[in-house]
Amino acid sequence: MKKVKLLYRLLIFINLATFVLIVTQIFGLVIPDIVNSSQTKNHVLGAFNNLILTGLLSVILMGSFKIQQGIKHIIKDGFFNRISELKFRKAGLIFVGFALLRTAYIILARNEFKLNELINSFIMAFLVVLVGMGLLIFSDFIKNGGVIKEENDLTI
Repeated sequence: MKKVKLLYRLLIFINLATFVLIVTQIFGLVIPDIVNSSQTKNHVLGAFNNLILTGLLSVILMGSFKIQQGIKHIIKDGFFNRISELKFRKAGLIFVGFALLRTAYIILARNEFKLNELINSFIMAFLVVLVGMGLLIFSDFIKNGGVIKEENDLTI
C-alpha cells in the first residue's frame, strides 16, 4: 500500500503542476493570441491554435484527476470497490477521447508539422489510446474482482 500512496502523492504533484502550466499557458499564450489575432494568421487554426492545445491539455488533466480519485478510493476503501472502478473507467474514456481529439487536431494542422513530427504525433496519440484501453481493462479487473469478493463474502 506504500507504493499506492506514493503514486497518489505523485499524481497530486503532477496534477498541480499541470494546472499551473494550463493557467500559465492561458495568460501567456491564449489571451495574447486572441488579442493580437492578426499576428497568428500563419496557423491553420489562427488565433485559436493555442486555445485548442490548452483545451487538449485540460482534457489530459481531467483524465489524470480521475486516476487520482480512483487511487484515493483504493487507499480508502480497498482495491475492489465500485467507485474506483468507475473513476478508472471514466479516465480510460477521457484518454481515448483525448487521443481522438488530438488525432483530429493533427489532421487539421498537418501542414504545420514536419513529416517526423507528424509521425511522432500519431504515435503519441496511439500510445494514449493504449493507456486509455489499459485503464478500461483495469476497471474491468476491479469490477470482476469485486464481484468475486462479494460472492466469496456471501459464501462465508
